[in-house]
Amino acid sequence: MADKRVLIIDNGSYECRVGWSDSKEPDLRFRNVLTKPRKDRKKEAAAQHISEGSSSQTVVEQSAEIQVGNDITNIEAVRAHLKSPFERNVITNWNHQEQIFDYIFTKMGFDGQDKIDHPIILTEALANPNFCRQQMNELLFECYGIPSVSYGIDALYSWKHHQQKQKNISDALIISFGYSTTHVIPVLDGKLQLEHVRRLNVGGYHIITYLFRLMQMKYPVHLNAITISRMEKLVHEHCHIAVDYREELMQWAQMDYYDEHIMKIQLPYNAVTATNAMLTAEQKQEKRRELAHRLLDIKKNREQEKLREDEQQLFVYNKLRQLYEQKKLDKFERALQQQQIGTLEDLDSLIATIKSRIKRVQERAQSAPRPSKQQEKLNKMPKPPEGMSQADWLAELQGKREKILGRKQARQQQRSEQAKRHTHAAQERMRIISSLAKNEKRRKANGEEEDDGFGMNDNDWDVYKRINRYNDDSDSDADNEKLLQFDKILNHYDANTDGNSNVPPQSAAENYQLHFGVENIRVPEVLFQPSMIGCSEAGLAELIAFVLKLFPAAEQQRLVEHVYLTGGCAQFKGLKERLIKELMEMRPFQSKFAIYESDEPTLSAWLGACVHAGEPTFGQTLTTRQDHQEHGKEFFREHTFSNIFYPTPKD
Repeated sequence: MADKRVLIIDNGSYECRVGWSDSKEPDLRFRNVLTKPRKDRKKEAAAQHISEGSSSQTVVEQSAEIQVGNDITNIEAVRAHLKSPFERNVITNWNHQEQIFDYIFTKMGFDGQDKIDHPIILTEALANPNFCRQQMNELLFECYGIPSVSYGIDALYSWKHHQQKQKNISDALIISFGYSTTHVIPVLDGKLQLEHVRRLNVGGYHIITYLFRLMQMKYPVHLNAITISRMEKLVHEHCHIAVDYREELMQWAQMDYYDEHIMKIQLPYNAVTATNAMLTAEQKQEKRRELAHRLLDIKKNREQEKLREDEQQLFVYNKLRQLYEQKKLDKFERALQQQQIGTLEDLDSLIATIKSRIKRVQERAQSAPRPSKQQEKLNKMPKPPEGMSQADWLAELQGKREKILGRKQARQQQRSEQAKRHTHAAQERMRIISSLAKNEKRRKANGEEEDDGFGMNDNDWDVYKRINRYNDDSDSDADNEKLLQFDKILNHYDANTDGNSNVPPQSAAENYQLHFGVENIRVPEVLFQPSMIGCSEAGLAELIAFVLKLFPAAEQQRLVEHVYLTGGCAQFKGLKERLIKELMEMRPFQSKFAIYESDEPTLSAWLGACVHAGEPTFGQTLTTRQDHQEHGKEFFREHTFSNIFYPTPKD
């Protein structure tokens, strides 16, 4: 066993790292997900000889290929169909795990071999349930035929790699940041204190998802541009943890600080090119007609392709019908099952449906082509009057449009002047109202006021026109309708016309920008304040304080003298400084503590497993096939970097 190379698999819930123990870095790194393209049942067929002799027809089944890890070319396009074997940090879907193992062993050169004749070191979750380990043992020993396996915890392997530089260190408080969870792991005298380990159900996944939702709410018009991949890049490259979160929030409230530190992400934006801007109206119409014809050609090609598929499918179904007519019932039943058809009535119904569909397509091809919606839209557009050129007609419409805009601007100016007390318009309006109020009302003989009859005559209402020289305070509906009509015609015939001329053209690209500002500290803050994402658990600082209180004062001091950070989120800038601040607040006055960061937060677990594989006592940590058969499927051999084995109680 000692002369065989050891295969190390760091099976993380976000990324999987695979390589040989004598290598300096993993040979294979990939996202621990898989996807399967959707099936096209009309293109699927079973491999079967439908009839004998020269009339036999062989249909080959083409199953959709499963894509794993690096084989997924565009992960964002299949984001909704991605599958993971993990639920949080525990494996629950063993079909997906088997497919990922197939991918690993194929990439590592075991393709075509009956079994994997190499020992394996496999990382697993802290306090991994016995049922999960039972399924993993069964998969590795019985499906892949491995000789032995050693299970270990990724955080402890990372600590082992760190011990190579820090000699004679046996006590530590390990803070392991995972994709789904964060663990605080105390180690005393080189031994895991499993009963005092605590978990926070917040990790890298929650940070990325939080940023994704924040940006979606902030920019609802750019939902397609706000992707998980783009948010992952922002989190990994630009987020940091604030030493004093409240103080930095106050800084972001200042405009000078905001303008200096804001990061603007330019989204794809296609401005009007100079070539397109110089085209005449006739050339633009011609381009629209070409586009309409191109769309018709695409539609026609799709119909022809659909027709060929239906004809091929009809041919296969007719062959099936011939089997029934020739009384070859056994072959007929097998063919129905492979084609996923229930009974003879279902087959006849499918044949009738396909025939009617083929007939409709053929009749539509023979009939006169209908004008496309684009062409109908072009035909409905108003055209220049007879005897007037298109340029003169557009110039006349432009002039009418400018007059309407002038009237709207004048009304807006009048309303703004009347809102001020000392303008001429406001004083004139008050003078008219005062003069109307001086008119004495007629009185009856008994001294009571007599109704002056205001409103009985339509001319009485002209007083409101005298008060407001510009008719009314609102824009005319007729003017608004005409303005919309003019804008529609001018935009159709002349793309150079800007319907919203008040907006400078250079600001259009700014509407396609994402501003990434306070989010760079707000998003990773969920590690210390999980309530920001609706999680009722305590933050990381409170969790560390809780774990330390489980130990006597002397052991607490031993733990805090070597706080070790590992995992993906340990790469955040400012994390060490924030933890120094938190520990200074919770520890006694003038007490000492030290925080160490992993040199390779994402690779240290795999590198630590390499160190473990090179130790002389490594063979004693391997769980062999004989152990699997004698002690049960859930059994494994304990070692310094593994979980503790607690047998499942028997009934």
